[in-house]
Amino acid sequence: MDQDTDTSPAPAGKKRARHRAPAADKPLRTGRFAAGLALVLAIIAMLASGYVGWLVNSKRGLTDAKGRLFQVEQETAQLNELSTQMSQQLGTLRETQETLKSGVLALHDEIGKGRRTWLITETENLLVIAQHRLAYARDARQALAALRVADRQLQQLGDPDFLPVRKLLESEILVLESYERLDLSGMAQRLGQLSARVHTLTLAPDPKPRAEDSATGGEQGFLREVWKDLRNLVSIRTTTDVRRPLLLPEQKYFLRENLRLMLYGAQVALLHGDFTTVELNTKAARQWLRDYYDVGTPAVQSATAQLDAILKIRAVDLPDISTSLKALREIIARRTAS
Repeated sequence: MDQDTDTSPAPAGKKRARHRAPAADKPLRTGRFAAGLALVLAIIAMLASGYVGWLVNSKRGLTDAKGRLFQVEQETAQLNELSTQMSQQLGTLRETQETLKSGVLALHDEIGKGRRTWLITETENLLVIAQHRLAYARDARQALAALRVADRQLQQLGDPDFLPVRKLLESEILVLESYERLDLSGMAQRLGQLSARVHTLTLAPDPKPRAEDSATGGEQGFLREVWKDLRNLVSIRTTTDVRRPLLLPEQKYFLRENLRLMLYGAQVALLHGDFTTVELNTKAARQWLRDYYDVGTPAVQSATAQLDAILKIRAVDLPDISTSLKALREIIARRTAS
């Protein structure tokens, strides 16, 4: 090829040879053409086979994709169906939840109403107990405790409708506190202790006969004695001294027992607020101590002093604690009617 392109001048013999070279190169060019064509055909065949393989693979992939798509569609349908079922179940659960919530709220309301009703009823019972303890047992301490508990329960309710009842309870508690300072139960206890030791008190000794009554006129004559006996049939004496009657031994036992019963009666009357009976029994017991017992002994003097202290008690009217109960029942009646 370099020789063909050489432009340098050549000899004449060489020019002849150059004129014969194209005839010799013609088969070579034909072979090169065939080889190039074969190469092109091979490339085309390769490309065709690759294209065919790609088509086959594409078709196979498309088939697989269609299968997967169909499977996905089935799974999607199943998921949709499952989602529908879950939506239905969720709706059912919501309905159940709402039902349970309504039931719980209703239960809370019922429990709250039941607790409030219980507290109100218990408060009413406490007020009734306070009245009974004060009216029948004169037990101001227990009545005061019941009123305080009733006031705390109304405070727990926190209902403004019961504020008037609480104000009445406050005034009744103050009245009972002042009434309790009389210590009636302590006085009644002292009466019981005194009656229990009656047998330890010393009785007064029997009086000795007077000397003028025992003197005899032995030196006087018979007529004088008869005249004196006749005069002694009727005796008029002016004196302020009241003689204590003599007691037989068996009568001393009954004296002690009657005095003990009298003191016990005063104790019971004091607890029930019967100050009239307390005064009568205490005065009689004090008089018996002065008449039949030795007032010079310390035990009798202490007993007399205790009876004098009890006689200084004046009749005290029981405080009225019924207004709070009436107000509470009026509120309960209004609520029941509404």
